[in-house]
Amino acid sequence: MLQELRAIARSAVVPIGLFVLACAFPAYAQTASVAADSRMQQLEDRLAIEHLLTEYGRTLDDRDFAAYSKLFAVNGEWKGALGTYRGPAAIQAAMAKIFTDAAADIPKGRNFHVMSNFDIRVQGDRATARSMFIFYKMEGSKPEAAVAGRYEDTLIRENGVWRFLQRTALPPG
Repeated sequence: MLQELRAIARSAVVPIGLFVLACAFPAYAQTASVAADSRMQQLEDRLAIEHLLTEYGRTLDDRDFAAYSKLFAVNGEWKGALGTYRGPAAIQAAMAKIFTDAAADIPKGRNFHVMSNFDIRVQGDRATARSMFIFYKMEGSKPEAAVAGRYEDTLIRENGVWRFLQRTALPPG
């Protein structure tokens, strides 16, 4: 029983010590709290940006070009081998046309994107991201890689939501 009490007392020393430090040095406690809040915000931002990157593939695969266009900032830009489009309305129209023309042989539900290798750097309300993608189409029951490449992105927090300011689609490499 005595050993158990000693173990409890030893484990209580650290929290009591932190309490004493916080009382004796409130500026230290406040600085530690601000640093923790900053780290938490960085994690929340990275998760929100990862979600944005994967929503890009999901909305294209679902042919939901209205939702897709909302992933871009008011003056957002998409650049790639098929052209450059600025603003959500232009981007929505371009993707609808591309999937009607260039991908007409791939009906909805017969393709999917695989997004990977996210490298996200957040600096306040702006961020950059690099990632890789493979666009698969189904040949019978087997997926066939149709296009592969990489994205280089500039992102912005607009009205509290992360969006693409510029998304550039490039070949692998």
